[in-house]
Amino acid sequence: MSFKAEYVIKNANILTMDKNNPTASAMAVWQDRILGVGKNEDFDTITGPGTKVWDLKGKTVLPGLNDNHSHPMYVADALTKVDVTGTASHEEFFAKLRARAETTPAGEWIEGCGYDEGLFAEKREPNLEEMDRALPNHPVFVVRACMHVGLANSLALKAVGINENTPNPPGGEIVKDENGRMTGRLCEAASFVVRDAIPPSSLEKATKAIEDMGRMFNALGITSTTEMGMLTEQPDEFEIWGNVRQRGNLKVRIAGYYLEPKYRKLMNAGLPLPLGDDMFRYQGRKILLDGGGGSGTARMSQPNNHDGKYGILYFTQEELDDIVWEAHSKGQQIAAHGIGDVAITMILDSYQKAQKKLPRPDARHRIEHCSFCFPHLVERVIQEGVLPLMHPGFLYYFGETHTRNYGPERVAMEFPFRSLLDGGIVVGNGSDSPVTIPDPRPIIYESITRISKLGLSCGEKERITPYEAIYSYTAAGAYMTFDENKKGKLCPGMFADFIVTDIDPTACDPAAILSMRVERTVLGGKTVFQR
Repeated sequence: MSFKAEYVIKNANILTMDKNNPTASAMAVWQDRILGVGKNEDFDTITGPGTKVWDLKGKTVLPGLNDNHSHPMYVADALTKVDVTGTASHEEFFAKLRARAETTPAGEWIEGCGYDEGLFAEKREPNLEEMDRALPNHPVFVVRACMHVGLANSLALKAVGINENTPNPPGGEIVKDENGRMTGRLCEAASFVVRDAIPPSSLEKATKAIEDMGRMFNALGITSTTEMGMLTEQPDEFEIWGNVRQRGNLKVRIAGYYLEPKYRKLMNAGLPLPLGDDMFRYQGRKILLDGGGGSGTARMSQPNNHDGKYGILYFTQEELDDIVWEAHSKGQQIAAHGIGDVAITMILDSYQKAQKKLPRPDARHRIEHCSFCFPHLVERVIQEGVLPLMHPGFLYYFGETHTRNYGPERVAMEFPFRSLLDGGIVVGNGSDSPVTIPDPRPIIYESITRISKLGLSCGEKERITPYEAIYSYTAAGAYMTFDENKKGKLCPGMFADFIVTDIDPTACDPAAILSMRVERTVLGGKTVFQR
């Protein structure tokens, strides 16, 4: 009996992301792999009575999307919290929190996430007095959209022992007004003090949330992502991921990059990195160096325009050098968070020193965000072959806030996608969800247009083409995790990870991408979402 394909797709507009064979009309699949990509008639000999034939009638097929910098466990956790994303006023912000308080026993924590004060009519965060007046019976903590800042009320501050005499923790700030009174705003490491004190979800609740997150990602066309480090809140995410995997409900390929103390736990156990398989792998080390652009805590060489500050660093150059060297000398990949130009410079310096001591031609060290990568830093990234992971979606959602904080000139140079691609660098793309929602469409749109949701131009010289934007969300992401021979393209031997969409995002008005429909998502040859 001759070999037959499990199913064959015909009459499709297949965008392979393979520069040697960029388009096709048919594709054959067997088990979890692609057998071939070509013309309709190419697979007649392997089409038998048991072969399913999908006639797509001209619909578009893309590789499964790869959100190459997100925090899926935070996304899952956020599903259990009060979502204040997009709230337009203090009144709306507090109304959502009070609705949760009405069903929560007095004294129990109320958690929220996702606010951006730049969207408030008041153009400022609520202060401590307003937080206390609105929610007097519960400790309350609301994390800003950037995840680098949070707002607490007095009951929350009291619960964790923060008062007006508490010193700032290293890498954090307990913000006070001109009279030395706490405002309720906690920046960076100071916010982690509260987040660490909130009781974590049970294993069952956390597992279910991860499963819900996976279904959400699949519906958006995402088949791969990264876990870019849990800062806090879940004491042992390893157990949670393992529980999801054992239940057979892991539907997104995960490459994890870990911060302390979880990285240290792996090292102390003598476990190598990378470690795992094609569904879940501990990939490398994550380093958090500075703050965020939306919060104004990115470490910049010139002060921000919002409060005149330069931002926050978690490590000195010497400390960063040691951290980088530890992972580099072990042959590990590093993903270092750098948003401000000072932070990016420090990361490049550390990588350069490590490579000089121990050359690793294919280390593929990364800079996560690589936001304010000014022209002289673009040249260094290109020269040193570092991989930037960009977040143009920040400009779509927060372009106005970034412009308020740093001015239009600096924002025009933020996320220099065009400049880096022109220099021959592979550039990945991602949502940083839950900082932004994990929907790839606004991020792809913003990569192409550099126009914010509210219509603000955010540096149109750094626009990229529609094809480049899709490539950044597929093949480039695979390269950034050493998976370019397994996924990210539709080629023989690759995983059968692909999506069917109602339009071709490379051949339409960019605005149409915002409403593009994912009609089917396939992971390893199996449909995990169908509209």
